[in-house]
Amino acid sequence: MPYTKLKFSEFIDLLLARLYDLESQGETGRFFDLSAIASELSVDVPQQWVFDAAKVLESRGLAQVLFAMGGRSQATLTGEGRIFVEEEAGSGIIRHYHSHPADFLRPESERRPATKRSDEREPSITLLREIRNRLAHDAALSEEERRELSGDIDAIEHQLRKRQPNRAALAALLEPVSQVPSLAGYVATLIRLLNA
Repeated sequence: MPYTKLKFSEFIDLLLARLYDLESQGETGRFFDLSAIASELSVDVPQQWVFDAAKVLESRGLAQVLFAMGGRSQATLTGEGRIFVEEEAGSGIIRHYHSHPADFLRPESERRPATKRSDEREPSITLLREIRNRLAHDAALSEEERRELSGDIDAIEHQLRKRQPNRAALAALLEPVSQVPSLAGYVATLIRLLNA
């Protein structure tokens, strides 16, 4: 029997379970649109829940989340998130979901995909925007350094928007950006995304 009402904690657990399912289909490390996952569920939830759930998943270390303009968020499970689902932890709804997934999901014909091929690089582009924003506010850099690095970031974005990005060019362009202490962690995440 389909669920008709969810608690917020149950919604978070179902997002985790669906992320796990998507990864299990050979998509480990890929970021998935949480709004698209929420739209697969048989119960409608407020859009704010999706954004709030993303913040909870990230703060608890259960997922790595990329936040985009307009409140959109994309996530991929961490090791802790995978264990959480495998152990059916949380509210108890994951166990029920594993036994009766049809109780929680809309029919296949009513769902929109959690990722589309054209969106594959969107998490990388989103992260690059954050790098650009951090660069603009890094007081430790001179105006000239900021201008040079901004040019590198423009070239990185150009490569990412190509059908077949030049990986050697990306590596060379990312190297000087990775040397900036305020950007190093973001560049490391971007490299992980590109290698996923």
